[in-house]
Amino acid sequence: MAGTGIATEGRRGWRLGGPGFVVGFVASLVAGAVLARSSLYLPGAGAAELRVYYGASGLAVVVAALLQLLAAAGLLWFGLGLSSAVGADRRARYASWLAAAAFAGSAVLSLALAGLAHGAGEGTLVASARLALALGGPLHLAGLAGLLRYGSRTAQDAGRGPRWVLRFGTLVAPLLLLSLVSLALPAATRVEPLWRLLAAVWLVTVGVTGLPRGERELPPAPRPAYNSSGERHS
Repeated sequence: MAGTGIATEGRRGWRLGGPGFVVGFVASLVAGAVLARSSLYLPGAGAAELRVYYGASGLAVVVAALLQLLAAAGLLWFGLGLSSAVGADRRARYASWLAAAAFAGSAVLSLALAGLAHGAGEGTLVASARLALALGGPLHLAGLAGLLRYGSRTAQDAGRGPRWVLRFGTLVAPLLLLSLVSLALPAATRVEPLWRLLAAVWLVTVGVTGLPRGERELPPAPRPAYNSSGERHS
């Protein structure tokens, strides 16, 4: 009985991961903005700008990256827990791993850039920054798209709700895949905050509600039968 209780609590715990990811990500943005000594628009930054930013704002980069690593762990916990709770197949789990691993990889590369800013060559700096941008942006969002789609569809089939958030997830998932356009067109990264906001709405709502099972409709009671004389059969 004790083992069953522990397992049940473990399944319930996944709900914290989604809102936790959103809070961690927002906190990393705030910390980075407050602690940074300069600003940087990463998609169009050259080697000189990268060297100045990562060299002078090392503390901001480290704090933001550590918060993002914690957020990635929460996202993975959420995705795997949700997949188990609703009985989703391995596609939802793979999507969870992709979303969390890509986000964590971007944070690790940011830490590396902070450490190598002064000594690395220009090509290394630019390539590392572009890879960090791709991992934390379109690849991460593509993983989230899979989680939203497969998680929502499976939960719908299992009779869970709220129905609106599951429909929302299936509609938003294809939109998140549009972020892959930024791999070829860096200017498209300007739209990514919208995709992140839509995903955050789903993550927080699913985490708060826990996708409870809907009440099944009871079959109608059988009508009493009567004979030709109008007497009721027993």
